[in-house]
Amino acid sequence: MVDWDLTLASLLLSIAAYAVVAVLSFRQSERPGSRWLTVYAALAGIWSLLQWGYWFNWFPPLAGDIQANLPWYAAFTLAGVNMPLMRSFLRLPRVDWRWWALVGGGFGLVLLLDSGLLGLPEVAGISRKLLVRGLLIPGWAVLLGLTAWLDWRTYQSTRRPLHRNRIAYWAPVIVLTAMGDIGQFIDRSVVATVAHLAGLGVAAYAVLTYNLQDIRHNLRQLLAYIITLGLSAGIYALLLNLIRSLRTSTEIEAVFVNIGLMLLVAIFFAPVLRQVQRLIDSLISRVTYDPGKAVREYSSNISNLLDVNQLARTSITTIRETLGVHHGRMFLVERHNVNGLPSFFLRSVGDEIPEAARTITLAPDSPVADYLYKEYHPLTQYEIDLMPRFSSLAMEERQWLSDLDMDVYVPIYSKGSWIGLFALGPKVSRDRYFDEDLTLLSTLADQTTVALENARLVENLMQLNRNLREAYGQLGQANKQLEQLDRAKTDFIAVLSHELRTPMGILLGYSQLLAADPVFAGNPENLPIVDGLNKGAHRLQELTELMLDMATIDTRVLKLYHKPVPVQPIIKSISEKFATALTERQLTLKLEASLATLQPIEADIEILGKVFYHLIVNAIKYTPNGGKITISGRPVEEGHERLPQGGIEVMVTDTGIGIDPQFHEVIFAKFYRTGDAALHSSGKIKFKGGGPGLGLAIARGVVEAHGGQIWVESPGHDEVRCPGSQFHVVLPLKTSPVSRPAITNGTGTKPPSTWVGGAVVGR
Repeated sequence: MVDWDLTLASLLLSIAAYAVVAVLSFRQSERPGSRWLTVYAALAGIWSLLQWGYWFNWFPPLAGDIQANLPWYAAFTLAGVNMPLMRSFLRLPRVDWRWWALVGGGFGLVLLLDSGLLGLPEVAGISRKLLVRGLLIPGWAVLLGLTAWLDWRTYQSTRRPLHRNRIAYWAPVIVLTAMGDIGQFIDRSVVATVAHLAGLGVAAYAVLTYNLQDIRHNLRQLLAYIITLGLSAGIYALLLNLIRSLRTSTEIEAVFVNIGLMLLVAIFFAPVLRQVQRLIDSLISRVTYDPGKAVREYSSNISNLLDVNQLARTSITTIRETLGVHHGRMFLVERHNVNGLPSFFLRSVGDEIPEAARTITLAPDSPVADYLYKEYHPLTQYEIDLMPRFSSLAMEERQWLSDLDMDVYVPIYSKGSWIGLFALGPKVSRDRYFDEDLTLLSTLADQTTVALENARLVENLMQLNRNLREAYGQLGQANKQLEQLDRAKTDFIAVLSHELRTPMGILLGYSQLLAADPVFAGNPENLPIVDGLNKGAHRLQELTELMLDMATIDTRVLKLYHKPVPVQPIIKSISEKFATALTERQLTLKLEASLATLQPIEADIEILGKVFYHLIVNAIKYTPNGGKITISGRPVEEGHERLPQGGIEVMVTDTGIGIDPQFHEVIFAKFYRTGDAALHSSGKIKFKGGGPGLGLAIARGVVEAHGGQIWVESPGHDEVRCPGSQFHVVLPLKTSPVSRPAITNGTGTKPPSTWVGGAVVGR
């Protein structure tokens, strides 16, 4: 009666266990191997129900010896399903269809033989039942053997401890399954049921759980516990025998002695256990360390490093030595935005690796980037390979991570932003990264933040400095090219001016001859022709003289013949030339009495007159009809900001349209003209009339040749309110060699030149 109850209980327990596993695995079908686990549990439950059902006569008998061989059929079938279950669990390629054809064909052939349909007689005295078992048992052994061999080969092919630990879980599944099958073969039904349920439990735990218990670590702890327990028992027995040998004690004293010894052993059990664990760890090459000391040494090693590559090498080297890591890398992380979403550019620093593995950009929807950006916790390659969260990882990113051959990724943060990454390979001891290891790595990553920020800042400054040097080099080359172009243009203008002088002189002479010819000039129709030729020739002559003056200044061959001269007569003589123009434009030109009080200066009368000529022309052009032009002067005391040696200052003031402050300097550049060049209109005195843009440039060149300065003051440009402009010319009483910046064309500058003794000498 006891055997009946025990058998029935084991049947019900096994059926319930198989059903629970089938339901749980079916509900978690996204996990690797869960679908095949459902099939395996369902088939195991069906075979168990069939076996016990025929044992209890619940079903009608089967043909031939099939009913007697049900345990062997069950073992063969489940061994065949165990192979694809394990392959799916290990994420290996699917079982080829030929495997199923072989297993299914063999199973069908044996079933036909066992059913008696083939009508085979006994062979050499061996019954059909034994013959069938003789075929099923080797087939079962081969199937389980192939499964075990594949599991071992896969275990040997990977270095990652967490993956190896997961693979190792299938070894007890195979062993327990084999024990259960053998128990059925020898008619030990209860033992077989327990072994099968234990194997199924291990398989279900391995398939349905991601964070599996570390087998090596647990075995170490178990070994340490057993050794410590043995040492404690031995010490207890030794002390007890020693006390008994010293004196005879009563029964009550013996009880107290036993209690005291047990308390003593209990007190020292935990410290001894820790020491035994450390000894075992050291014997199997597991690196031990003091977390506090490791953090202090790490901080000391990186505190003064400002080079990113040196920081990376020092950090990785220290971590490798502390934890016994096989290899590692450090990446800098730069955040970019793609369509408003953050993407992350990872760049390896501090090591020499192939370019293909040096960098990668993690897409905005990358689950790895999302985890490292948000979770503030290390990420293992094991999680990337198995967790459903990372199943959508792009193939390119997954391949890149696989090529790195790393085991754990530790992010580095600064003020909530992801700025760096430690990628660390497996440990030399083949141990996993335990929780205390990950905690230490997170602490070291936090310690790296300040040093990494400083190093990146220095790297950015160095890169900026390199860019500036390159820019300065390019700018220098551009300036040289511009200088060459400017010199070529100046030479061309000089040559052109000289070449134009002869034909202009001929044209002007013939126009004067025609005007003096009484026969030609006597015809009224010829007068406009003569007048036009004469005006055009004079205008061309003026432009030629302008270009020649500019070329003379630019080529530094302007010769000055100094002699003491008063400024007021020069200005008066120049202003009288514009009497007709002033009348036509209804302008008033006033020379202030202060000009007569100015001291004479050493100057070239003819060349200095060109300064005031161009200033008056400029004032006439940009002063509307009815306006006023005033020329005044005042002495300049020694120590003046613009003329320390003292001298005179002449101001040409108009009531014109004014000049925008941003153009106060550029108007003195060669060929610069205000307004739109496409709207240019010729005219020396016409309002806003155009010109070659050389007048003010020549004025500055002549003033500086005399050792003075020229500038303009104006509140701004306004053609309605006409705020006016005031040009200032300061000149020394005696000319001395001074440094003068070259005349520019608005796009580049020439090296400064020195005006010496009336001539310009280029440096």
